[in-house]
Amino acid sequence: MSLTPSRAVALRVVNEARTRGAWGHELLGTALERSRLDERDTAFATRLAYGVLSSEGTLDEALDRHLDRPSRVHPKVRDALRLAAYELLFMRTPDRVAVHQGVEAVRSVERRATGLANAVLRRVAEEAPSFPWGDPDTDQAALARLTSHPAWLVTRLVDDLGPELARTMLEADNEPAPLYLAHNPFVGTFADLMSALEREGVAPEPVGPPGCIVAGSPSAAVRSEALRSGACVVADAAAQFVASLAVPPPGGRGVDLAAGRGTKTLLMQAGSLRTGGVSELLAADVHAYKVSLLAERLEMLKVPGVHAVLADSADPASVHAFGGPSSADVVLVDAPCSGLGTLRRHPEKRWRLDATIIDDLARISEGMLETAALLVRPGGFVVYSTCTMTERENRAVVEGFLATTPGSEFTVRPVAQAVPHGWERFVTAEGWFCSVPEPAGPDGHFAAVLVSG
Repeated sequence: MSLTPSRAVALRVVNEARTRGAWGHELLGTALERSRLDERDTAFATRLAYGVLSSEGTLDEALDRHLDRPSRVHPKVRDALRLAAYELLFMRTPDRVAVHQGVEAVRSVERRATGLANAVLRRVAEEAPSFPWGDPDTDQAALARLTSHPAWLVTRLVDDLGPELARTMLEADNEPAPLYLAHNPFVGTFADLMSALEREGVAPEPVGPPGCIVAGSPSAAVRSEALRSGACVVADAAAQFVASLAVPPPGGRGVDLAAGRGTKTLLMQAGSLRTGGVSELLAADVHAYKVSLLAERLEMLKVPGVHAVLADSADPASVHAFGGPSSADVVLVDAPCSGLGTLRRHPEKRWRLDATIIDDLARISEGMLETAALLVRPGGFVVYSTCTMTERENRAVVEGFLATTPGSEFTVRPVAQAVPHGWERFVTAEGWFCSVPEPAGPDGHFAAVLVSG
């Protein structure tokens, strides 16, 4: 029996993700289209590919226990071994099937390594019943293996969130993320959008902040004309809530210091429209080509009143690119971060992260907050947000800013009155917003509202 088509697709995705440094979700769609697998095999290939990408380090640990010279194993052979190891440890595929298919996967990339594959995978199969080789309730290394996360990351999350909340997040990272849509009022009404999504089999349900919809059928949503036409955009529910905190008054001026693709810029302007009229928005990026793409996307989405700006928002001197000091009513600092709150959407990212980057990113955020403090007028406010859960990128940045001379002019505005019903658990004792990934819930996002004067 040769390698099954579904496993061949998964192996190709895993291999390309490694060699190209691409994200698995960018590769899987193309691979599945070319393969023409049936629904059952598509689901299997998807689970296997994402599972291997999200468990890479854990699988390597299991394999290396039985390899004499782990560093000498060819990367393509290791990719194939990882597939079988994932089936043995996480999918509980029968040993004979997983081992045989693992050997066939190795044969497809390096025939001479089949003997090695057979020996190593049989040893992994023997140890699989005792995986994760420790008690995850008391042993953080075992918890890291069980939930397929780097040990350093598990330690950091347990320290920052506590063991119970950290485990909830770690387990949620391995579950499918809900698909949330955000209504674009500049293309059509919310009622029209809901009707269109219902006709296309999306099974839409309003949830969370205004204009937020969860797709009962994500696959239908991705294929929908409503999404293609710009009547809605994909945006996590918690990200939509963060944007709702940064809405400028109608006719006022807002700044999005790190606009990226402009989704939160759209949502800020949509919020202004809902409160009485559009505002003037400046949306920035540090890269010229991204500024151009940002402007094109917002034009396509028919968002009015937005000016794309090329600026390094981490440099306080950039205030002049936004109109100078005290020129804005609202400034959104959607800071670059480690992205730990969105790991389930990028399963391989957990193994690409370096612990040292967290301090570097936090320092960039500190510079952006300094810029925001200069930009906002007295009586205006700054929203500092991330999509991560670390104390260093969230609490330490906000408290550090408030302890500075410019920061002493700001006070925290509690978000409790603004959170959607059922989200009260995401409000911290300080009045900040902090969602933690959980099954069938939003991603992890942090936000603090800081009022000037």
